[in-house]
Amino acid sequence: MILKDKKVLITGAGRGIGRQTAIDMAKEGAVILGTGRTLEPLKEMEEQIKVLGGRTFIKTMDIANYEETKRGVDALAEMADGIDILINCAGIFEEAFFMEMTPEQWRRTMAIDLDGVYYVTHSTIPYIIEAKGSVVSVVSQDVFYGCPGYSHYSAAKAAVVGLTRTLARELGPKGVRLNCVAPGITETEMTRDRIENGRQVYLEKLPIGHIGQPGEISSTIIFLASEKASYITGQVLHPNGGMYLG
Repeated sequence: MILKDKKVLITGAGRGIGRQTAIDMAKEGAVILGTGRTLEPLKEMEEQIKVLGGRTFIKTMDIANYEETKRGVDALAEMADGIDILINCAGIFEEAFFMEMTPEQWRRTMAIDLDGVYYVTHSTIPYIIEAKGSVVSVVSQDVFYGCPGYSHYSAAKAAVVGLTRTLARELGPKGVRLNCVAPGITETEMTRDRIENGRQVYLEKLPIGHIGQPGEISSTIIFLASEKASYITGQVLHPNGGMYLG
């Protein structure tokens, strides 16, 4: 078990890649601190982990609100007696072509996909420094590949890459590693409609021959979060099936 007794805070832990990462990290011995906007999906994740014999603490949290985020992070840290690892996985993914995009659509995406990462990371980093732990933020291949209709999403995720690389330099001397995972198209609740409307188009662009599954992303996250990646910081790994080959 490469994460035995590590206390891992995961945002967006109730669904998709976040839930799969929580379950797979629990299998590796981690104590899961799961957050999300709604309670029911978190409870479902918690039950799955309990079946595996794992430990978890859950808390609803609006990561677009700094004060609520700080209170939530501190409460989870108190429950678990610290935080070793942070996985920034929460996000929204709403199509809006730039010329028709409203300021509200832009702000809503930035509030979750960028400000939320700042709020959670800023609240969690004192615990991570104390533990000499690591942070992994989930971004997207759209940052590098470009995806019409998602300029706001791509801009937010690109900013997270820049934040990660800068913090890797700032916090490396304190024993903290920060990295990103940039998934390609992956079958989750968030992408279901997009995939159903264009499955064959995606498959034609994927040398590996299949659309990504959440477990294929969580394994990359687990690697970067663990001491198996002790000499890796400020980097972006691309589990994308070969759709982007930068």
